Amino acid sequence: MEPFISNIDFEVPKQKNNIKQYKNFNKIFKKTGILETFKIKDNNSVIDLALKICNRNLKNLKNCDTLIFVTQTPTYLLPSCSSIVQGKLGLKQEILTFDINMGCSGFVHGLSIASSLIKSKVSKNVALICADTYSHYFTKNNKNKFIFSDAASLTLIKRRKKKSIGPFLFGTDGNNFDKIIISKNKNNNLEFNMSGSDVYLFTLNKIPTLVKNYLKIIKNKNFDFYIFHQASRLILESLRNKLDINKKKFVIDLKYGNTTSSSIPIALKNMIDNKKIKKNQKILVCGFGVGLAWGITSIEI
Repeated sequence: MEPFISNIDFEVPKQKNNIKQYKNFNKIFKKTGILETFKIKDNNSVIDLALKICNRNLKNLKNCDTLIFVTQTPTYLLPSCSSIVQGKLGLKQEILTFDINMGCSGFVHGLSIASSLIKSKVSKNVALICADTYSHYFTKNNKNKFIFSDAASLTLIKRRKKKSIGPFLFGTDGNNFDKIIISKNKNNNLEFNMSGSDVYLFTLNKIPTLVKNYLKIIKNKNFDFYIFHQASRLILESLRNKLDINKKKFVIDLKYGNTTSSSIPIALKNMIDNKKIKKNQKILVCGFGVGLAWGITSIEI
């Protein structure tokens, strides 16, 4: 049996960062293409955000035998977010739960593991949650609030005979781990920091090569759509130009800003809801960022 994506849903908080009030907003907007970013309430956690989307899909989750939670902003160092979610939702105890500490490439990494579990007959129905709340690690003057939004996505992966996910290709550059990092600042508080120029150069150097190498190992190279991690308009358009991808096939969806590991499933969900993706169409998805790490695969919805 082969894995396939049966359902996608997402949740973005209503509270905004109100980035339009800043003096240099228009200049930043031209680069990022991000009009607004969103954050959870100060007393809420990544688990609270994930539970909103899970409760909305509780009927489908009751049948899941595996729950994977991708996050880099866990509520506790231990236990895992996935085990807490299982308890809060009242899911059966005969379930495999674990967290994955991955960022912007986390959806592709999580999808790979979910696919492997189904192929090896360990799992039949997998719930893949991707959620992060970077806003908890932004100080008042942290400019990353112009780019990142808190968000959660839920992807359900089941079994069928027809192959519709994979193959996968991954990479890591741990020498540049500090280019996107949450570490202690001068006040001894944890704060999110990113070297935008270094991340841009990393993306333009690594991702086009990744895509070209991936196309060499797959048989069907005729993709209907390309959905990359929705980092910023500058990064996405630079990648599209460098890879010479048709504009009509290249998805840019920055309505909610950079939602880290949820950005690809959010873009997928919006495409499906707007009936832009048709049955049996082939989609290339590619995630890249924190780690620094990257991953690529192809799917059919």
